[in-house]
Amino acid sequence: MAALEKIQEKTFWPIHIEHWQASGQSQAAYCRQHDLCPQKFGYWKRKSTVKPTTSPTGFTRIRVDEGISPDLAIGLSLRFNDGTRLEGIT
Repeated sequence: MAALEKIQEKTFWPIHIEHWQASGQSQAAYCRQHDLCPQKFGYWKRKSTVKPTTSPTGFTRIRVDEGISPDLAIGLSLRFNDGTRLEGIT
């Protein structure tokens, strides 16, 4: 495949995938309407949803609430996304 064809494919399919998502049609109906190969469409759709692999750093972002009186401080408190709390770490 020529380099120009590869470049065209990399711009052609993402545009069609975006238009398909906005259309509300099934993937098969969109491919029929636009005379697209359903297998190639599916391949490029899957390729567009693959997230780049990155190594986890082991760090997470935290927020420190300031302005708490030392008399009221209970030590370190962790709150997780699932609602679990871990309090009183000194």
